Amino acid sequence: MLDFIHPNLLALFSATFIAFARAMQRYAVSRMSVYAAGLIMGMVTTIMGWAFYWVEGGLDRIPLSGVFWFMAVGFFGAGCGRYLYLNSIRFVGLARSTIVGQTAMVWSAAMAVGFLGERMSLSVALGTMAIMVGAILLVYKEKEEVRQRVPLYYYLLPALSALMYAFAHLTAKFAFAWIPSAAFGMAISNTTSLILMLIVLPFAQQGQLRQVDRKGLLSILAGALVQSFGILFFWSAVKFGSLTQVIPLSRLSILLIIFLSWLFFREQESVTWRIVFGAFLALVGAFAVADGF
Repeated sequence: MLDFIHPNLLALFSATFIAFARAMQRYAVSRMSVYAAGLIMGMVTTIMGWAFYWVEGGLDRIPLSGVFWFMAVGFFGAGCGRYLYLNSIRFVGLARSTIVGQTAMVWSAAMAVGFLGERMSLSVALGTMAIMVGAILLVYKEKEEVRQRVPLYYYLLPALSALMYAFAHLTAKFAFAWIPSAAFGMAISNTTSLILMLIVLPFAQQGQLRQVDRKGLLSILAGALVQSFGILFFWSAVKFGSLTQVIPLSRLSILLIIFLSWLFFREQESVTWRIVFGAFLALVGAFAVADGF
């Protein structure tokens, strides 16, 4: 569907869509429970995935092996990865969870080199590290959240979340070898993650689904729609591109998220020299990664 666009550009477009979606989701989760927001997001992205697949025109052949691999993408990514990350925010804190979560770039690069035989040049390696360090500087906060003492084993939650997302990126590559359709992959993976959320629905805290504010609902719906395009662009980038380049570039969404947070939530977010330097590092890293081959 998007094979006429360079994979690196697809990754940057995906980062842009995801950043706008995160800004809307941030507003929404202050007006509803995280589980309710996640369930609504899962429903919308699943519907949009099948809509994209219908627009694409369908497939003549659908091997079961490809379906299995795309189900694995949904299990590792939006399923386990998202669940672990949301819990890590609860136990570790948003800033530190996001910092540890940036290691997904390292995990993905290692798997791409080890299992897919992708080439890791010096430029790509240094660019990836620059983006990761820049992202850490962007989200690091010298406030109570960072000063709180957290048991070391709690950090396993964001670390495992990053590992799960890396597995999702790897399994997507195997899936595309069987079924070369990003839209179909998005549909199957999001359907799988939605089924997982519905399975745990009986165990959700009572009243969580009732805590839905009208403005919050509109915001999460708009965010989910925007995120659907981000997901399509991201998996298209993974399909056509190299993981060692696509994953770091897609992580630039955090730079845009910080900018949008400052733009719309200026009372909560302030721009410091640390943030400016982090943004500079991330951008320099992006150029190095994009020009790495």
